[in-house]
Amino acid sequence: MAGLLQQGMGQPAQPQPGGTPPPLPAPQGQSSPQPEPQQQPAPGDRDPRVDMDPEQGPQQRQALVGAMLEPLYGERRDQVLAMLEQQADQPAEAIGRVVSRLMVTAWRALSEQGRTVPPGVMFQAGMVAAQAVGEIAVNMGVLPEQGNAEPIEGGFLLAMGRFGEATAEQMPPEQRQRYGELIRAMQQARQQAGPQGGQPPRQPAAPRGPQPSAQQPAARPGGA
Repeated sequence: MAGLLQQGMGQPAQPQPGGTPPPLPAPQGQSSPQPEPQQQPAPGDRDPRVDMDPEQGPQQRQALVGAMLEPLYGERRDQVLAMLEQQADQPAEAIGRVVSRLMVTAWRALSEQGRTVPPGVMFQAGMVAAQAVGEIAVNMGVLPEQGNAEPIEGGFLLAMGRFGEATAEQMPPEQRQRYGELIRAMQQARQQAGPQGGQPPRQPAAPRGPQPSAQQPAARPGGA
């Protein structure tokens, strides 16, 4: 798989024999599109609810990825396979549903413990989960082995929209604002990158629900 998710997070997750979770991908350290803003606030100005700590961020992300992939390759695997099969004609929608549930479950588990993670950490962990779900879809034949970046990235953006709707009432406004910034940054990066894998470009998934269909010519009075 190739695309912005892979460039931002390193190599995609690879399933291991026996259904065990794959090793966590490591960032490549190359100058590629990153969803997290590059400018870091001074230590005294950093808000732990919003700003990712450069030292603790990778450990937080790794813990979140593990919390998401464990049910994906374990107790929820059959459910995930069924969802991907049922919506094989809409793989981005299926990926979005699966990833959003993983993200919401992890976010609520932290909230119940009185804990939180910066949006950039959750955003990156969701990227890894989307790659893992996309790899499952490839193994099922729902997605092709090549040219699958568009539905996986589209599914991730759909997942972010569902995640935002499910957590809107409990999430602080500062975090909602940062999630919006990250989503817009990724949408802009997709537009700049253009079509991927030889597929025609699609509108990035909006976090506020489905977009209206293409405008149709207005009907003239008295019929066609």
